[in-house]
Amino acid sequence: MAFYIELNKIHSEENNFVYYSYEFRIVTEYVKNKAGKLRGKSKLVSGKLRINKISGEVDVIQSAEGDSGMYSQRAILALITHWKKGEYPDKTCWAS
Repeated sequence: MAFYIELNKIHSEENNFVYYSYEFRIVTEYVKNKAGKLRGKSKLVSGKLRINKISGEVDVIQSAEGDSGMYSQRAILALITHWKKGEYPDKTCWAS
């Protein structure tokens, strides 16, 4: 299974937290195209995370629809990787 998760900084606060949204596409239904092959229709869903700049602890503030933890855990790993380098990018992603 392939993953592509976009992370976008929402805002930073002076109380040592940085807030991010994480977004990915989920398949909502499968339809046959003219050649008879199944194609997935998808929609973009998003959730919210926050990272503590001092401890590196990441909290899921709002889970994205359809996320049982597979997506948020990968988004968290992406943020922790940047945190270890002292980075808080405006945009980043997780791809695997």
